[in-house]
Amino acid sequence: MATDSIMSLLLPDELITEILLKLPVKSLSKFMCVSKSWLQLISSHDFVKNHIKLTANDKRYIHHRLIFRKTNDDFKFCPLLPLFTKQQLIEELFHIKRSTLSTHIVGSVNGLICVVHGKKEAYIWNPTITKSKELPKFTCNMCSGSIRYGFGYDESRDDYKVVFINYPYNHSSSSDMTAVVNICSLRTNSWTTLHDQLQGIFLLSQYGRFVNGKLYWTSSTRNNHYKVCNITSFDLADGTWGSLELPSCGKDSFDINLGVVGSDLSLIYTCRRGAATSDVWVMKHSRVNVSWTKLFTIKYHQNIKTHRCFAPVFTFSIHFCCGEIMLLQQSAIIIYDGSTRQLKHTSDVTQCEEIYVESLVNPLTISDQGRRN
Repeated sequence: MATDSIMSLLLPDELITEILLKLPVKSLSKFMCVSKSWLQLISSHDFVKNHIKLTANDKRYIHHRLIFRKTNDDFKFCPLLPLFTKQQLIEELFHIKRSTLSTHIVGSVNGLICVVHGKKEAYIWNPTITKSKELPKFTCNMCSGSIRYGFGYDESRDDYKVVFINYPYNHSSSSDMTAVVNICSLRTNSWTTLHDQLQGIFLLSQYGRFVNGKLYWTSSTRNNHYKVCNITSFDLADGTWGSLELPSCGKDSFDINLGVVGSDLSLIYTCRRGAATSDVWVMKHSRVNVSWTKLFTIKYHQNIKTHRCFAPVFTFSIHFCCGEIMLLQQSAIIIYDGSTRQLKHTSDVTQCEEIYVESLVNPLTISDQGRRN
């Protein structure tokens, strides 16, 4: 109480809050011990929400971390910024054991990471504050067939949702092909099942890309021999499906991968096998329609040509930093300098899994917030 009184005399509460919001999570975790009022402030829902907005939009990327694997099956972490600045990793790498090869990362939103083990277990994990929550066990209809995944945030309900899309192995034609969609809400801590979804549509991407309240997958039909023909979206707020046309020439491409540039959906495509170039596009929304804008064309140097995305299962993301662009794949990290049109890759990190931002969001308290509100 004495500390609270002294701080109130020195600085107004509004200024204290403004200062604390600019600090990294590790510092804030220590400052929770300063006083009871600071503990209540830093752990409050409004503070956590405002803090993640500031850190996620920080163009210096000092709060972003990369999850990767090297020669073993452990998940490892490192800061993102040194990969651009060519410095040594200034933070000690730490790791978490993967129990089997069936453990994989679905996606990351607001510092929370969705981890799936096999087809029956899923966790929401914040590695920064070392808190995790196991989701309710799957029902039997989630355990067979081909599965697609998604993880995103429903801002209208302040809720995080995990999506599992199951294609049973029992369809004889494209017309009767449907999917069972299972959605887990962290607020209600329960699964909702939607039957007979996506009739005739097959999602090619294993993991959906989350952008502005929607999950996106590349998609096709059996009539198109499972070649990418458009992009299918799922709105986490109202549970509706949508479809997006590919940019010009996209349907003739050999390989397409979805990513994110800032708050926009992006894609990279290579026109044919063995091609020396790939195009990067971003999707722009307006009040009237949705359009695609071509950012640049990547010309691959001979010695890193093999690091391109060759299959839709590879992860692809773009992050702007210091005038450079990062192309994140499972097999390598490639950094493209738009001013020199040169490519380079880092040898320190391989087998990339995900990029996340450090946050105070506690997966264990989300359901409690849902009951109070």
